[in-house]
Amino acid sequence: MIRLILLFSSIVLFLHAEDAVLLNTHIRMIPKIMALDTQVLSHNPSGKAVLAVVYDEHKNSAVQIAEAMNTYYNEKVGGLPFIAIALSIEELINHHDIAFAYATQMNSTSIAHLAKWGTMYNVPTFSYDPSELEHGILGSIVIERNTIIYISKNTLKAGKFRFNNALFQIVRLVE
Repeated sequence: MIRLILLFSSIVLFLHAEDAVLLNTHIRMIPKIMALDTQVLSHNPSGKAVLAVVYDEHKNSAVQIAEAMNTYYNEKVGGLPFIAIALSIEELINHHDIAFAYATQMNSTSIAHLAKWGTMYNVPTFSYDPSELEHGILGSIVIERNTIIYISKNTLKAGKFRFNNALFQIVRLVE
């Protein structure tokens, strides 16, 4: 019985550690991907890109992710000044200065709404979960043997997204 409890505990700790590694990877890579968007500053004439960390129920997690991005990059990535802010899916509609959106774990209705909004307003959307590419999210980062960035070819075609060619050399386009 004790072995079973220890085995279960170690599995839970391993899965939590794996999620933490993936989240930290997203915190470090999402702003870098945003900096490769050649139209990133067209959304905000002030010269500072706004990265929205979008949530539907988990506000505290979104706030922590945004703060971690700001702290890690000191609000500047690759020479691009930016600020990450946490916004609910409802608040996102009222912001017209968003240059890039990162979805936290949200329900499929909210993900579909975010994806549609991103395509309509030419705002690249990335998600924590690669299965959300099916809902119209533009991209996601996955850790397999290596870190892989997936971009939805269909969403890329549907929007008017423009990225530096360097991004296309490191991503995998999926249908």
